[in-house]
Amino acid sequence: MNKAPLSESLFAFVRTAELGSFAAAAAALGVTPVAVGQTVKRLEDQFGVKLINRTTRKMSLTPEGLLLLNRCKQPLAALEEIARLFDESRGVVSGRLRITAPLALGRRHLLPIIAGFCHRHPEVEIDLDVSDRVRDFVDDPVDLAFRQSRPDDSSLIARPISTLQAVTVAAPDYLERCGEPGHPQDLARHACIGYRYPTTGAMYPWSFLINGEEHRTSPDCAIIVNDPETACEAAALGLGVVQTGSNYAAPYLAAGRLRVVMAPFIAATHTLYLCYPSRDHIPLRVRAFIDHALGALGRDRFMLSFA
Repeated sequence: MNKAPLSESLFAFVRTAELGSFAAAAAALGVTPVAVGQTVKRLEDQFGVKLINRTTRKMSLTPEGLLLLNRCKQPLAALEEIARLFDESRGVVSGRLRITAPLALGRRHLLPIIAGFCHRHPEVEIDLDVSDRVRDFVDDPVDLAFRQSRPDDSSLIARPISTLQAVTVAAPDYLERCGEPGHPQDLARHACIGYRYPTTGAMYPWSFLINGEEHRTSPDCAIIVNDPETACEAAALGLGVVQTGSNYAAPYLAAGRLRVVMAPFIAATHTLYLCYPSRDHIPLRVRAFIDHALGALGRDRFMLSFA
């Protein structure tokens, strides 16, 4: 019987286990789903165990399949890295690039940047984790992390990539009905719209610059949402005052549906960092993405902001 090389069979199995279907694995490997299924079946026959439970609706790993996945992922990753070394010697940007970023950055700003990068480097596979959970470079397989504050770990390289800014806004009709707050203390007399981080459940603190110092507060909120764009829409409907990123507020401000209030107390700016482990030999795919992201989010080009 014609057998595929063991490494090829294991790659097909790992991709199937990671992506959850033969079709997804086939797309990643550039072959047909039938070919992936046959390769995994030959691997099962070779080992004499069932690795994947398959039904018409879903598939799941057997205990033996889970054991094999855990045991072979690291050796296969090493083989892929060796192959990429030769690609890099020829100037080919390829391989899996693992990126983590906050929700607000990932949804609105990072995906267009990734799209542009993928068009330039189609052989790179992107693994993007978008959440407000801070992933660790040691315990989690991450190549690059966007952070909204400089990490404490001195072993990491943290490159400033853009400036973050928040604004406080309300709808013109709300301000006509309830008056305009002139000082952060006035918020106690206003309906406020709060934002709760969906991953941690923590409330986003409002920030104001008072007498040259940054002050943070958590006003009582009449409405709490877990999405900054929803918060802007609620404010535009006249439900209260909200502090959010100027990138979210921008289309509402341009349309006249929201107006900036307490401009003299606008929050202090913060820096967005692109972080990666400090090492001598950074893979070409990582260096290429760093250069691409710096060009797209350069601090001198425009200001980003997030709720």
